[in-house]
Amino acid sequence: MPRTDPIISSFAPAVEPRSRIIDIGAGKGYLAQHLSDRFGARVTMVDVASYNQSRLPLIVCDSRALAFGSDSFDMALLSFVLHHSRSPEAILGEALRVARKVVVIENNVRGSLRRAITRVVDSWPALRYGTPPCYMAQSRSEWLTFFRRFPVEVNAVGEFKLESSFFDCFTVVLKRK
Repeated sequence: MPRTDPIISSFAPAVEPRSRIIDIGAGKGYLAQHLSDRFGARVTMVDVASYNQSRLPLIVCDSRALAFGSDSFDMALLSFVLHHSRSPEAILGEALRVARKVVVIENNVRGSLRRAITRVVDSWPALRYGTPPCYMAQSRSEWLTFFRRFPVEVNAVGEFKLESSFFDCFTVVLKRK
């Protein structure tokens, strides 16, 4: 799980020990497992397809309509998820409904050539696992503009690069106003 270290380090100060976290678009479950092990978090994983490789259970569902009550979680995690949705507004809206704060991790993609390459490279898992392809690739500033459509405060913005990766990444912690 070495890829999880820089991702979790980018938002670790926002994680409360033993908190209730929903990992929306959990994928293989590596981040969720790491959060559970490191922080004692009670993590609920959801995704549109099942290719979970963690010890935690996964719920297969549509993240645009989560079957959880409002404020069911302390934190929602959207790690490289929004760009895989045709309706990222609905997914972020649901995350904000079910959790007090939302951590968003996305690629910071600048330039049309990088956008095209990113969309192709990031769509590969869709073929392998049955997940949605990469519908959009945006820069950090474009994502921050997108977040302004919601009643949120942006509390932290951090940047990182995944080891041996083409992608520049960033993390945002959003809290409802």
